Amino acid sequence: MKYTQFKDSKISRLGFGTMRLPMHKDGTIDYEAGKEMVDYALSHGITYFDTAYKYHAGEAENFCRAALSKRYPRETFYLADKMPAWLCKTQQDVKDIFEDQLKKCGVDYFDFYLLHNVDEEVWPVISKLDVISILKEELAKGRIRHLGFSVHCEPALLREILENHSDDLEFVQIQLNYMDWDYINAKELYQICREYNKPIIVMEPLRGGMLSNPLSERSRKILDKAGEDRGLSYTDFALGYVDGLDGVVCTLSGMSSLKQMQENVDFYNSGGLEKRHLGAIREAVSVLRSDILIPCTGCGYCFECPQEIQIPKIFSGYNEAAAKGFHYIWGSLSGIYKKLGPNGKDCIGCGNCESHCPQKIKIIDLLKQIDDKYKELEKAGE
Repeated sequence: MKYTQFKDSKISRLGFGTMRLPMHKDGTIDYEAGKEMVDYALSHGITYFDTAYKYHAGEAENFCRAALSKRYPRETFYLADKMPAWLCKTQQDVKDIFEDQLKKCGVDYFDFYLLHNVDEEVWPVISKLDVISILKEELAKGRIRHLGFSVHCEPALLREILENHSDDLEFVQIQLNYMDWDYINAKELYQICREYNKPIIVMEPLRGGMLSNPLSERSRKILDKAGEDRGLSYTDFALGYVDGLDGVVCTLSGMSSLKQMQENVDFYNSGGLEKRHLGAIREAVSVLRSDILIPCTGCGYCFECPQEIQIPKIFSGYNEAAAKGFHYIWGSLSGIYKKLGPNGKDCIGCGNCESHCPQKIKIIDLLKQIDDKYKELEKAGE
C-alpha cells in the first residue's frame, strides 16, 4: 500500500468510503460482508475510513462502530466524519449532531472532520451559525484532530472560503475524476486547492461507478488497448489518474464488495499509470463525454422525493440506453424503464431533488425528457 504523510499521520493513498457498503436485498447494510471488507482493508494497509451522518440513511456511522471501532484498537485507523450543516437551525443542532456522531461511531474523537457538501446554499448556513468556531472548540478539546471541508461548489466560493479560512481548514475534499476534469469544474477546484497549498482528499474517483465500466463501447476499446499489456482494468485507469496528481493525499473508493476492495488494493500495490496510459484516458474521455448525457454520480442525495421516484436509477438506465444507441437486443428498454416505478410523469416539480443535487442537474426537466423518450421507444417497439 502507498502512503502519504499528513502532518503526524501516515495515511493510506486508498481510503475506504462508506457511502456504498454491501447491502441486503431489503436495502439494509450487510454487516457481515462489510466486516469482512474492513478486516481485509486493515490487514492490507488501508488506514483511512470515511463516513457521514446521512450515508445509508444514517446507518453508516453505526456500521463504523460495529465493524471498526468495537473490533480494532483506536490507534490502528483514521476515521473521518462530516457535519451536515444543512440540517442545522441553531448552534445547538451542530453540537447535538456532533455528539450523536461520536456515539454512533463509538469513538472519543475524529481524526478528520469535515464541513459536509459545502456549496452556495450551505455556506450561508455555516456562516450564520458560525459552525467553524464551534468545530474549532472541538479541535481544542482534541475531539477533532484535523478540520477540513468537502465541496460541491463553484470555484469562486472555494476561493472565498480558502481566502478567509485557510488557517482554520487544513484540507479539502473534492470530486475529482478524469471525466469531470474539464466536463465540470474539477480542474479549477483542484488548481485552487494547490494554489492555497491544501492537501486534497479525492471523492468520486469512479464517478459513482460509471468509470468502472464506461458506458461507451468506443471509450472501452481505447482503454482496453492501452492497458492490455499490464492487465489494467477500467477502475485502475480511474484510480491511477487521480493518484498521480500532486497534492492528493488519499482517494476514497466507495467499495461495495470484497472483490472490489481486493482489486483496488492490488492496483495501489502496483506501479501506477504511465504517460501512455494518461494519453489513452484523454482520448477515451472525449469519446465518453459525447456518449454520456446525464452527469449523475448516483450519490443518492436526491432521495427525499415525495413521489418516491428512483432518480439515480432512472438516470443510470438512461445513460446505459444512450450508450447502446437506444437499442437493446436482449429485452425491452421501455419495459425496463416501467419496472423502475414512479417516473417523470409522476413528478410534481417540488424541487427537493434539485436543491440537494451536488451536480446541479436540472432533474425535473430531465425526468420529463426521459419519460418522453421512453414513450417514443415504446412506440418504436424498443
